[in-house]
Amino acid sequence: MRIVTYNVHSCVGVDGHLDPARIAEVIAATDADVACLQELDAGRLRSGRVHQAEAIAGELSMDFHFHPAIRVAAEEYGDAILSRHPLRRVRSGELPHPLGFEKRGALWVEIDDGATRWQVLNTHFGLGRIERRAQARALAPWTAEALAQSPVVLCGDLNSRPSSAVHRLLATGFREVQRTLRGFHQRTFATRLPWICLDYIYVSPDVEVLRAEVPRTPLARVASDHFPLVAELRGPAPTAR
Repeated sequence: MRIVTYNVHSCVGVDGHLDPARIAEVIAATDADVACLQELDAGRLRSGRVHQAEAIAGELSMDFHFHPAIRVAAEEYGDAILSRHPLRRVRSGELPHPLGFEKRGALWVEIDDGATRWQVLNTHFGLGRIERRAQARALAPWTAEALAQSPVVLCGDLNSRPSSAVHRLLATGFREVQRTLRGFHQRTFATRLPWICLDYIYVSPDVEVLRAEVPRTPLARVASDHFPLVAELRGPAPTAR
């Protein structure tokens, strides 16, 4: 399975141009089976009332689930998981934001690729250190439950450095794909001048990491302020259902 995690910045590129189709083109170039996306608008005036997850999924001929972390009247903002394979929502919900910063959420789906039932979680942590730790702790029961149904993939923009306390909290029962393959992290933010890794893919121990890369194509450099992170994974040998 090829999976991408990508903060799409409401489909507004660093050139100021709003274009969901351009985001879909970046994802298509990765040949991903599953896309975990953060910072999507749905029905918002600022983005032409477009449901961006639906629009991108339509361009890619994928199914999707969207979780709005923020709702204001008919306007929504949040995260989505898109898949070429059948998927069902397992859980979605709000994460704590103890200092009153922007609301954050998490989404968990099960994806059946015909051989394996993958548990895939997508999240977007906050900007404050205290809230990120609170969010990682709140996500721990989700990941523990998912690990009981392995294999598991946890994706997201965690807004933190690889050596931070947030990663130590999340590392229980997981491996991070970039560190697993090369021992260091390619930078995913910002596309104008990459200086830090904020975007991560974690996998359960029964998942083999075949490849992990940050595509820095000319289109990816302008489509969002984050680069996508792509991983190619192999699940455990199928068992009889």
